[in-house]
Amino acid sequence: MKEGPVESAATGSLGPVIAKLAALLGSEYKLRWRTRRDVKFIKSKFKSMHSLLWATWEREVPDAASKESKMAALLLADDMDDAVDDFILAMEPSRRSKRLIQTKIEASAFEDFKRRASDVSGRWKKTAHPICTLFPRNTAILSPRKPTPRAHPFVRKNASMLVPMDEPINELVKFLTGEDAESTLSQPQLKMASILGMAGMGKTTLADQVYEKIENKFDARAFVSVTQGGNIKDVLAGILEQVAAENTTAPPAGTEAESEEHILIDQISDFFKDKRYLVIIDDIWHWEEWETIRKSLPENNLGSRVVTTTRMNAVARMWRDDCDALLHKMHPQFDRQGRWVYKISGTQDVCTKIISRNATKMVGKGFDRKHPVVGMCSGMPLAVVCMLSAVAKEREKQAEQGVDAKTRDVQDMVEKQVRRHGIQNTPGFEPLVESLQLGYNDLPHHMLKSCLLYCSLYAEQHDFARDETVSRWLAEGFVHKEEAGDYYAELFSRGFIFEIAYESENMVMFGYRMHPMMRNFLKWKSHEDNFIITHSSSDIQSSPIRRLCIDDWAGSDPSSGTDWSHIRSLVVFKDAERVPYKQLARLRVLDVQKNHALDNHHLKDMCGLPRVRHLLGELGPRITEIPSEIGKLQRLETLEVRNTCSTELPVEIGRLKQLRTLLVPGNELKVLPREIGRLQQLETLDMSRNEGLVELPSEIGCLQQLRNLGADNTGITKMPKEIGKLQQLKNLNMSKTMMTVLPKEIMKLQNLEKLDLTGTQVEKIPWKTGGLKELKSLALDRGMGALPLDVCQLSELVTLPECIRQARFLSWIAEENLFFQISDMACEGGLVVGANQMRIPPWIKDHFNDLALLDIKVCKLEEEDLEILREMPTLRELSLRFQVVPKEPVVISAKGFASLWCFCVDSRVPRVTFQEGAMPRLGVLKFQIQSYGGPPNKDPLGITHLVNLGFVQIGCNEEWYRADSPCIMATVDEAREHPNNISIKINGINVAGQDESSSEDEEEWSVGTDDAGENSSSETARR
Repeated sequence: MKEGPVESAATGSLGPVIAKLAALLGSEYKLRWRTRRDVKFIKSKFKSMHSLLWATWEREVPDAASKESKMAALLLADDMDDAVDDFILAMEPSRRSKRLIQTKIEASAFEDFKRRASDVSGRWKKTAHPICTLFPRNTAILSPRKPTPRAHPFVRKNASMLVPMDEPINELVKFLTGEDAESTLSQPQLKMASILGMAGMGKTTLADQVYEKIENKFDARAFVSVTQGGNIKDVLAGILEQVAAENTTAPPAGTEAESEEHILIDQISDFFKDKRYLVIIDDIWHWEEWETIRKSLPENNLGSRVVTTTRMNAVARMWRDDCDALLHKMHPQFDRQGRWVYKISGTQDVCTKIISRNATKMVGKGFDRKHPVVGMCSGMPLAVVCMLSAVAKEREKQAEQGVDAKTRDVQDMVEKQVRRHGIQNTPGFEPLVESLQLGYNDLPHHMLKSCLLYCSLYAEQHDFARDETVSRWLAEGFVHKEEAGDYYAELFSRGFIFEIAYESENMVMFGYRMHPMMRNFLKWKSHEDNFIITHSSSDIQSSPIRRLCIDDWAGSDPSSGTDWSHIRSLVVFKDAERVPYKQLARLRVLDVQKNHALDNHHLKDMCGLPRVRHLLGELGPRITEIPSEIGKLQRLETLEVRNTCSTELPVEIGRLKQLRTLLVPGNELKVLPREIGRLQQLETLDMSRNEGLVELPSEIGCLQQLRNLGADNTGITKMPKEIGKLQQLKNLNMSKTMMTVLPKEIMKLQNLEKLDLTGTQVEKIPWKTGGLKELKSLALDRGMGALPLDVCQLSELVTLPECIRQARFLSWIAEENLFFQISDMACEGGLVVGANQMRIPPWIKDHFNDLALLDIKVCKLEEEDLEILREMPTLRELSLRFQVVPKEPVVISAKGFASLWCFCVDSRVPRVTFQEGAMPRLGVLKFQIQSYGGPPNKDPLGITHLVNLGFVQIGCNEEWYRADSPCIMATVDEAREHPNNISIKINGINVAGQDESSSEDEEEWSVGTDDAGENSSSETARR
């Protein structure tokens, strides 16, 4: 469940503080009447300020007074947050109820905050506009709207000269027209092409060039751009104006907005219905926009074409899937060293081509292509063009001042300006800033913007992991756990972050990265709003800092120019040992990343932060112990200590009653203290990569709220039976441990969703696996010896086929499980169901429809079962082992079995009939007759209807049958009538009258089959 309001760049901690004040007025607390009165007053003022901040953020450019008022409101909220925590901590429990009572006698605990709230609220009334003026009224019914003329917001007339586009232009022209720009349209049906790419990649420029190449082939044509936040009626009006401005009339004044839209759609559609048209729709943001526009574009089979551009991955995928559109991607890539590149084709980077083509004529000789400011632009054509423009402007500026600066020096100046003041404040980057701003503005709410702004604190070439980033968002309070994953996926889909894979030190590295220009843009938005301040900036502002990121030290003295007293969140990428931890009295979040110079006393200093709630760190090998002072952090909710040389957790860890997440991977832990069982709020415990850890304490069963348990890559040999008490456990990772047996108590974990046992020595899964009704993922190893049958009854287990295929044998002597083997022929794998089945189980269809081999025991076979088997597209070997002789012959019709070439019928009487056209590719037919079952079939088998048959093999138990038994001889006689002169064998011996030389041909037919079939038969005989 969601846990109340979140923090954001817009409102700071006002939302959570208002929720705290509301809770303080609830039944859980008993306050004195003066305190209750003041809390109500403060809550009312805070709600008013929260509404104003929420409404005004980024809707208007704030002046100095507004910025000052906002900062005062955020600092007041922070102070109030601390005060409420301290107040609650000082309350005492009632003797008569579960309420907390205010015992301290004072005039009012919050008198000072009441005065400050009144003062700040009054200042807001003077500086902020009324909320009603921030939202324009709907004027659609007051006056008709004029159609918007064609506009190309980011296209420059010389764009094609600056950015090499020849190859993608030719690709799109060929798709749209058939051959090239001079050819005629060869396909009459409506075709669509879509251009996908992040901001600054040249989507609009490419679309414009394609438009100019082919526009003369169409009777009507239009190029429109979707204005962000604008009205779709404007887009429709723009199309209509370009194709039929003189032949249409605007909707009459006073027309309802929805009706006006329908009128425009009808007018455009009516005009296009008998014409070959070309429409290019630039910069579509949402699928709903396209759904409206497409209504005006009839499919008239006259060779019409539609081209769209977007930066939204989800929209582009829907065009590809729903509209069968050609998808042309314009995303930056990474080379093998993890550097940004953008290659249309060939080996040369597009941005390198832009510099080669334009640098000399724009900025003069001496341009350094390896300069850091060039690296910031890599992979983004618009950024390169803007960078060249910025260098040119700076050179002109220097020339006006009488300075003859070298090009390399001018590049230094531009880089300094960009890093110190952002591309927003660097002349020449205006088009790029405008494009990036559009994408940022389209984010649907403040919480998602806050999450994105937070990502800007990562360094330019820093790769970050999804889970790591999401955990930081949660620690900062930007998002609820239920939504965090969706937020990350949304930012990825919109092209703000990219997935990266590259080689480093003979290893393939995976992660996510933000483009340097996007990071710079967001970094300075954060800085201007005092959301996150980066210490490497040229100067640290004098106003109080709430969040600080240290990616480099600006000076030798870490305390110079920095007020540490108000910092609530600190992220340190470099030189964490220089941080004055004792000055961080109000710190809530401490995140120390990859700082290997820390000593034990630094960690002890961190344990002296009384308000810290989230302590996150990769602290390095010089940390050899986690101090007992860790127990002082009574408000700690997350403790992460990675990659140290610590060998144990102190027993004081049990005092952290609020701890929800404990992450201690990559250390040298030998044992977990029994006191860990006192952490009643703990939800996640990760102790992976502690190779010296050999067992878990039995007290682990006391963690009733535990949902995630990771013990992979440890020396653990067994799990305590108390594991079965963890009724809330959802994810259990025991991979790459020394475990040999899985305790049967694990079957009590009714909420378990994911179980990983890869790389262990566990050979058997406990019997009642099917009791884990919520299990969705089960990862096993090839060394797995057995799986119980009821594993296949786990309908939610999305990894079921992988589980079965990973196990070597899935059958027990007791015949009540499954076992698996891979035949030499069927590299896709086969499944042998050793347990008796009444009919073909539905999970065969659901999870194993792509098998190449199936060997199964059934009691009866009906038409529905045959349909499942017939529709298995890759099935090549099928063995049906009838446990009960069918009353009526099983009729094999001409339907299905398109790939089957080996069919085995295991029954006391081969009661089966092949109709004409049955099993068209069947080459080998086998009958297994192990015990006496009565007289032969009255009806013929229909063997002669198997047109591709080459061999018939009969296996029988000689205790009951001889080669001349009536049942066998009837089968042999019918096989002899086959026109293919097939080979017939009984128990591996050619039937008299057969050509012995045919055995070599049979070997060629049955390669990869005989071994599997004989093994299966012998297994059945043993049973």
